[in-house]
Amino acid sequence: MTRVTIQMIAEYAGVSRGTVDRVLHDRPNVNPDIKERIMQIIQTSGYAAQMAQSAGLKKRIGILLPGNGWFYADLKREWLRGVNDARQMVEPLGFEVEVVECETDLPYEFAEKIELMRAHGLDGLAISSKNNPAIRKLIDGVVQDGIPVLTYNSDIPGSRRLCFVGQDLHRSGKVAADLICKFAGRQGEILVVAGNLEIDAHRQRVNGFMEKCAGEGIGADRLTLVESFNEYVLTYEKVREQLEQKPSLRAIYMANESVAACAEAIARSDRRGKIMVVGNDLIAPTRKLLAEGTVDFIIEQNVYWQGYEPVMLLKKYIMAPNSPVEPFLFTNISVINSENM
Repeated sequence: MTRVTIQMIAEYAGVSRGTVDRVLHDRPNVNPDIKERIMQIIQTSGYAAQMAQSAGLKKRIGILLPGNGWFYADLKREWLRGVNDARQMVEPLGFEVEVVECETDLPYEFAEKIELMRAHGLDGLAISSKNNPAIRKLIDGVVQDGIPVLTYNSDIPGSRRLCFVGQDLHRSGKVAADLICKFAGRQGEILVVAGNLEIDAHRQRVNGFMEKCAGEGIGADRLTLVESFNEYVLTYEKVREQLEQKPSLRAIYMANESVAACAEAIARSDRRGKIMVVGNDLIAPTRKLLAEGTVDFIIEQNVYWQGYEPVMLLKKYIMAPNSPVEPFLFTNISVINSENM
């Protein structure tokens, strides 16, 4: 049987060999229609099967999705869209992508899921988790065995992970604070609602927010921090309580996912239109709140890319283990309001 080459694929597609090479390595500057045509030729020509056969076995990429309400439904759907688009890119090249969803965010379950994936064969792992010593030790053990690990959405600082893919959360918090400080000025109190400070993403947002406020001369006496663990009812109750206790409350930073609960608490009070709200993630509920004017700004973090890029990065690293990888791959920080959403 004739062996398929990159040159043969290039000639059949009517492009240069360099263009095929850029597609194979997911490099930029390739027309989407040409890219799709090349990928179809790779699949139908037998080149993908040939690559897998020459590698011995298919390479397996595992992605752990934490449970316990880590991603709301809209965010999870967008994240999975990114993963699935990346899967379509790497499967013709001899890779399998397995998404494993946990029921909790407890370290023992992560350990069980990883061991199960390793039993089936694991060549690369992407993980999002709380930042604690047990998870760091777990990651370090996987890396010690020669399996590259990267984190996405929320980092695990201090671990031996390859890199973090997600938003610069500290800077995101500073952006939110900059918006609120300009509104609040030198008077009024500010409420910060975090999800879970064990999650590095939430802690980084809060730290950035507090740092910026301090730099703008807003003292700790004007700032209140509460945790709501991404639970709608708890978020609603805590915001409502602060609205009742603090008549001088001027602004709220929602450093968690329950922005709608905050908006409901404000709507049921006599403070609607008097309090600035800055939240995170442009999804269906926050779009509605922006349009209504209940929420003023949303800071977007591109969850799709956080599903797509880990797969592509692990594919690249598995194929070329000595290739340089930046320790942080940050998404753009976009500030969205009712006019530009």
